Amino acid sequence: MLIPIKKETDRQEIDKILISLKPRKAFQAKKFLGKLKWGEDACQYQKKNER
Repeated sequence: MLIPIKKETDRQEIDKILISLKPRKAFQAKKFLGKLKWGEDACQYQKKNER
C-alpha cells in the first residue's frame, strides 16, 4: 500500500497516519486443515485420472 507523504509533513503526522492504518487480515489456515476421506487409494485415483 502506498501512502503519499509531502515534504512538509512532520514526524507526528506520519505516526498518526501509520497508526490509523488497519492491519491486514491474517490467513485463517484452520479452515483448510484436515484430510479428505476417499473410498479409494490415492495411487489408484491418480492412475485412473492419467488416461
